[in-house]
Amino acid sequence: MAAALFILAAARIPALRRNGHDTVFLAAVFAGVSSVLIHPAVYLVVDFAVGGINLTKLALNSFMIVGLWYLRTAVLNAVSPASGSRSPWLTRMPLIAALVLQAIFFVLTGPTTSTTEWGYQYHDRFAGALFSMTMIVFIAWSCAEIAGTCFRYIPRMRRSFKIGFIMVGVGSLISTLVMLKMTQEVLALFVTPLAIFGTQNFPFAPAEMLAIVLVGLGLTIPALAGRTERAQRALRLQETVARVSAIRERSLQSADMDRILKIPALATPQERLHRMIVEIWDAELAAGSGKTMLTPEDREYVLLVESDFALEGTP
Repeated sequence: MAAALFILAAARIPALRRNGHDTVFLAAVFAGVSSVLIHPAVYLVVDFAVGGINLTKLALNSFMIVGLWYLRTAVLNAVSPASGSRSPWLTRMPLIAALVLQAIFFVLTGPTTSTTEWGYQYHDRFAGALFSMTMIVFIAWSCAEIAGTCFRYIPRMRRSFKIGFIMVGVGSLISTLVMLKMTQEVLALFVTPLAIFGTQNFPFAPAEMLAIVLVGLGLTIPALAGRTERAQRALRLQETVARVSAIRERSLQSADMDRILKIPALATPQERLHRMIVEIWDAELAAGSGKTMLTPEDREYVLLVESDFALEGTP
């Protein structure tokens, strides 16, 4: 599980470098660290180093909660950008409440010793069960909201986004169902009738892994599709600059040099394109209809470029 999460984090590094931040990267890192800490050998070594009182359990639960929060934020912002305009403090209240409540329940559980089986050892204590339930309920709520948001907005998405977010939605739905099953098993210790739904041998690990793989692949597909689209746009822009440059050279053959605009060395391709087109039209006006160096095909192409790249408003 940890490997799958860190692979997802690695896949998001290009987006992190390009944008300076990436919530999916943060989600994968926090959840990945939690998955590393949950490994029995790692857990016992780390917990012994910090006192042997299951502080590592509190830490890994907190990392998982924060990771799910970042994942929820990433998905909501991706499909509904308006969600990011709400008050930061208001939107973070569920996260803050979950972290504070689980810390309170951890303390109320009383003295504990290092164990990789918290449920078997401490779910007989009500506070210990509530400690686990805090994370379980938070994950269920987060994944349910992610799944609902994905399925609500999928019909409006482009094909690559649609495929990716269907996978994210299905993975989140699976995770929600797994968390509900965990909730039932914990509550069955205190509400006996719930035991009729079964309390043992549910394949939690395979179900969680399937959910992580689906969500990870689902988030990667739109990113890869976006990278391909950006590469195609850059190539098209490069080809357009080359063709417009050739048209510009022909149009300036009868123009005075003082009519030529100096293009800054640091100008972007779109700025270069805009300046070249300005020079082309200036040269045409100066030459008059009888001395034009452009063919009808040249004029049509330049007008098409202006329309396609929205250059009329370029400074």
